[in-house]
Amino acid sequence: MAGFEETYRVVADLPAGDALKAQRALTADGHEVVVKTVKPVAPDLFVRGLARLSEVRSPHNEHVLAWETQDRYVALAAEPVRGVDLGHVLAEAGSRSPQAAAALAAQAARGLAALHGRGVVHGGVRPTTLLRDDAGTVVLVDAGLAQAQGGADLSEQAPPRNAAYVSPEECLGRPLVPASDVYSLGVVLYQLVTGRLPFDGQNAFTVAEDHVGAPVIAPRRLNPATPAALEAVILRALAKAPDDRYASGRELAAALDDESQATVAGPPTATAAASRRRVWPWIAAAVAALVVVLGVLWAAGVFAQKETVPNVVGANLTSAQATVAGAGFKLGTIAYQEAVGKPQGTVLSQSPAAGTQAKKGAAIAVVAVGATVQAVPDVVGMTQSAAAGAITAAGLSLGHVAQVYDASAPAGTVTDQAPNAGLTAPAGSLVAITVSRGPAPSASPAAAAVPNVVGQSEAQATAALQAAGFAVVVDRFPSPSAPAGTVTDQTPAAGVFAQPGTTVTVVASTGPATSSPAP
Repeated sequence: MAGFEETYRVVADLPAGDALKAQRALTADGHEVVVKTVKPVAPDLFVRGLARLSEVRSPHNEHVLAWETQDRYVALAAEPVRGVDLGHVLAEAGSRSPQAAAALAAQAARGLAALHGRGVVHGGVRPTTLLRDDAGTVVLVDAGLAQAQGGADLSEQAPPRNAAYVSPEECLGRPLVPASDVYSLGVVLYQLVTGRLPFDGQNAFTVAEDHVGAPVIAPRRLNPATPAALEAVILRALAKAPDDRYASGRELAAALDDESQATVAGPPTATAAASRRRVWPWIAAAVAALVVVLGVLWAAGVFAQKETVPNVVGANLTSAQATVAGAGFKLGTIAYQEAVGKPQGTVLSQSPAAGTQAKKGAAIAVVAVGATVQAVPDVVGMTQSAAAGAITAAGLSLGHVAQVYDASAPAGTVTDQAPNAGLTAPAGSLVAITVSRGPAPSASPAAAAVPNVVGQSEAQATAALQAAGFAVVVDRFPSPSAPAGTVTDQTPAAGVFAQPGTTVTVVASTGPATSSPAP
């Protein structure tokens, strides 16, 4: 790229990922830079992300200096990081001590915190994008590059390593959020502690399925030296639902730092424990009084932390979700309406408005561009891949895939879907399916019947399913007859026996569709 040759004396124009292993370019004043060339799926969106990325100043992040576009290619220059990636560390030494692993992951989490604070989701955290420099500092590189090029290939033809570090939401084709990076780093930490990946298989597709629905073997079963508190941190980072994980790199870093401090401090001595027992009654009384005071203040809203609501009008839904998450909020109800000349998914309005103050963690409702599509296809009886193709062909997206044992249906075939066939909905809406795993290998007393939550409110349904031991994903879909917030469908269906922890997708009504079905 000619412009770069004027600013930087480029000796190699290298694909992303190879630049760290090959020649470097020198600036006119003699400072080294790494030049990477990317062909992003959405160049304009990628360049906007680079602008935010260039503002990140952290010892745990690669510093992007400049970029240039030409045709559909983008070249970026970054300060080089001298060191080895954690992939080499794992290859040479296998697992690390739990304390060393936690320390490495805590540094990486601080790098994620810096990215998330600028509204950037890395989207490609894995050992090869975590470098340990000559001073022992862990540095994140290649932020945004994997997703810019379309994300991981998770097909049956792709090798299992393609899916080794991806989050469940990437497996399901959903937008990535800061908690997606937390999951990927959780996989790396699991590998550092146990010496193995949480999921492996014959190909990327089977590994991706496990990320979505299979339980994780507890780290202490593989490495008994793992502290219970560190195991709890890892398992929370690897929760299937983003809302059940640490919300950002900052929260994960704090948890890992707490665990490191607890490890350094060690258990209390007998003398210290006896001293605590003598003063405990006085402390208990003081705490009880303090709780009463704090309860009154909390009820009055004194401690409700407020944040400035970011502006997402004009952004697409994927970047809007990342922006609100980076600012400490979550994306709430999404309504759709037609708009001539604007791309599908473009945010037209938001509530609360940009610039106002709202409680941290509050939901930001948006109205986005979206026309309704023809009837939701009937995919029951199809194979999973055929169902995914039919859903996509209808202008919808494949949602959560639940797998249950079912003696009445061949393994790999769809036994249920939500919403049911025949409804219309905005383009890109999610359709969840249940896929048979065939007959159960043996009777499992732990399996339980999925309760019927159709007709309940979203909150009631979620509480009932969680009380029964299931995880819950809520998708929202128009309904011509059900009031907004009412559950209209679920998958797996009521009465199906499933293992505890299985994810049940409930479809909550958003009210009648706002536009007409496509002709």
